[in-house]
Parts: sequence; C-alpha cells; structure tokens
Amino acid sequence: MKRDKAMLIDAIRNAEIIPPKQKLALEVICASEYPITSKMLEKKLNTTKQRMDYSLKSLLKRNFIIKEKDGHFVYSPNYSRMDELVKRYENS
Repeated sequence: MKRDKAMLIDAIRNAEIIPPKQKLALEVICASEYPITSKMLEKKLNTTKQRMDYSLKSLLKRNFIIKEKDGHFVYSPNYSRMDELVKRYENS
C-alpha cells in the first residue's frame, strides 16, 4: 500500500509523543526513497554523530524505525508505527 508521504510528514511534525530532534530524523528517513545511513542523516540535518546516534537509538527503541545491514547499517520507517502516527493525527 502506497502511503501519502505528505500526510505522514504532517503526522510526524504534529506528534506530541516524539521529541523535536527525533522528529527531524524521522522525517528525513520517511521522506527518503531508500533506506538511509546515519552518515547521510548527519549531513542532511547538519548535526553531530553523537546527536544522530542518540536520536536513532531512541527511534529504534520505540520501534519508529528499522535498522538493517546493507554493507553499512541503514534505517527505514517501521510502517506499522507510521500508520499509528497517521491515525493519531487524523483523529486529533
């Protein structure tokens, strides 16, 4: 099922359950056509490795993203959690 990325991005931006820095990382991950590395996220968000590692670790712990090995570790959205965010947004 193809997801409406604009609706998803709005849902992320308005989610009260996600801290601001993690929202930015999650937006970039969800907007990316392919899984993305932490180094790519650091560059896109102009942030430090430490800040990115913390955000990714928190998003992984809360199941908002999925981490896979593809040469390097790459991150992609966990769409069951993204569906939950969109439903919360639509019902608010």
